[in-house]
Amino acid sequence: MVIIAFGDIHMRTDQAERIPGIGEADCVVVTGDLTMGGGRVEASSILHHLTHLCPRVYAQIGNMDTKEVDALFTDMGINLNGKGVMLGDMGIFGLGGSKITRFGAPSEFSEAQLEQTLWRGYESVKDARFKVLFSHMPPVNTLVDEARRGDHAGSTSVRRFLEDTDCHVCICGHIHEAIGTDTVGSALVINPGTLYRGGYVRIECDGNTIKAHLERC
Repeated sequence: MVIIAFGDIHMRTDQAERIPGIGEADCVVVTGDLTMGGGRVEASSILHHLTHLCPRVYAQIGNMDTKEVDALFTDMGINLNGKGVMLGDMGIFGLGGSKITRFGAPSEFSEAQLEQTLWRGYESVKDARFKVLFSHMPPVNTLVDEARRGDHAGSTSVRRFLEDTDCHVCICGHIHEAIGTDTVGSALVINPGTLYRGGYVRIECDGNTIKAHLERC
């Protein structure tokens, strides 16, 4: 089983075509921010391009996607926000949007709401041998949530959740410049940065082990 994951697309999908093996992957997962405040039309155009590269796509909103986009993903049966999907020995689930900020982006939520969404998704895959969280928000106080000014802009709820559960991998985004890897609890946490700068993650699971690699195309 091979998953290609990326996010922070912001209406720019051209780099996706350069990802090696994307057409042979079992699925693509988009961790959020397909648009820049756009709705169904804008998100549909992104999905149209991605499904031509890989027919099986799962997605969730980022803070810059509207509630219309969340509804679109649900209507299409591809939404991971607060939901889980079993893919062989892997259980994948997601957390969309971001915590509340001074910027007032279209999809911001309280830490309490983020926590509820995390546990709702986890419940669907809790018995999976390998559990992979796709969270638009990174966990706070890590190498993958440090903003340009040096402050840590991640989520306390995501960090606490990873510390309290047995997740194996967490793929995040949101903080474009915080490209890298870290470990929280039992989970390897990876922020690939933006797709338009070539960042993505390749996840491989053979039923006995799971591996995730930060890549650039």
